[in-house]
Amino acid sequence: MKLHHVPGARSCRVRWLLEELGIEYELDQKELRDGSLRSPEYLAKNPNGKVPTLEDDGVIFYESGAILQYLLERYGKGRLAPAIDSPSRPIFLQWFHWAEATLMPPMGVIMGNRFVLTEEDRSEAALSVARRQLANALRVLAGSVEGKAFLVDDELSAADIMVAYSLTLAKMVGELPEEPESLHHWLAGLAARPGYQTAFEGGFG
Repeated sequence: MKLHHVPGARSCRVRWLLEELGIEYELDQKELRDGSLRSPEYLAKNPNGKVPTLEDDGVIFYESGAILQYLLERYGKGRLAPAIDSPSRPIFLQWFHWAEATLMPPMGVIMGNRFVLTEEDRSEAALSVARRQLANALRVLAGSVEGKAFLVDDELSAADIMVAYSLTLAKMVGELPEEPESLHHWLAGLAARPGYQTAFEGGFG
């Protein structure tokens, strides 16, 4: 199994899950600015020119959420996700997908208007709207993790991994407010895990 990875990218989610599941893997670490993501060889694996990309037993595919779901189904053996017939399963799926559907869109606009777009293409209005959307999403998350170590039941799940990546990104670029404290307590507990620390080696970018 090979994981194509850039420090701080969504591939951190995959690396973290691999570490938690104890799956052996080869890490192909790339850099955003060295051109490797735009090489013909890599684009043949992932035409988006992004990470993560996973290679496993002849299968090559991308999208962090899809990869996490695949790993859970093929190698999880019931770990890090409630059983399909568990009453906790719908809540797990809700948070698993909430990370990308609700939390990451405003972060994408923020990242674009702060770091990616040229000065002439940046929009203070778009940045302001995205920050309001992010604040609303963070309030929802804060209420759900108040006094809790994990999003679902009393144990780590892949939903925590999906959401905590997005929250870590917000923190690293200075977009995570000091309040509510519940967000920081929840993230700190996850950040103490060896799997998290391995996944985020090298910081961002």
